[in-house]
Amino acid sequence: MDRAIEAACREELRSAGLPGQGTLARLLALLRAAPESHLSLGQVLRIVDANKLAISSSECARQLEVLAEHGLLGRLATTAAELVFDTETEPHSHLVYEETGQTIDLHVSRETLLAVIRQTLAEQSNIVEIMVRVRSIPTSETATAGK
Repeated sequence: MDRAIEAACREELRSAGLPGQGTLARLLALLRAAPESHLSLGQVLRIVDANKLAISSSECARQLEVLAEHGLLGRLATTAAELVFDTETEPHSHLVYEETGQTIDLHVSRETLLAVIRQTLAEQSNIVEIMVRVRSIPTSETATAGK
């Protein structure tokens, strides 16, 4: 694994008030290096297994939640029954194709996003569902927000 990714992950963890070493750091580095940015627990477990990271599925799920609570991973609302985590933490929108289960990142301006929504609704209003999610402030930001 790339040492630069590992070092960046250790720093991210420390900045979030978490230990910058151990299983949590290795897990975050594996997720940052993954070819996909949207990962279910099952996909994460396959990555963990392929990289011989000794961690149980329940502990892995717990650590994913810790990373999400501290803003180091996002949680995606999807059509899947299983939680999906997003390794890209910068705020962005998504297109989710229910038929294929594919999730696509939309890194666009608000104006472009509104144009995409208008066009999609004009062309396919009978098969489009719009969901707006207001994200909570991650735990690490909550502590500094009141200062």
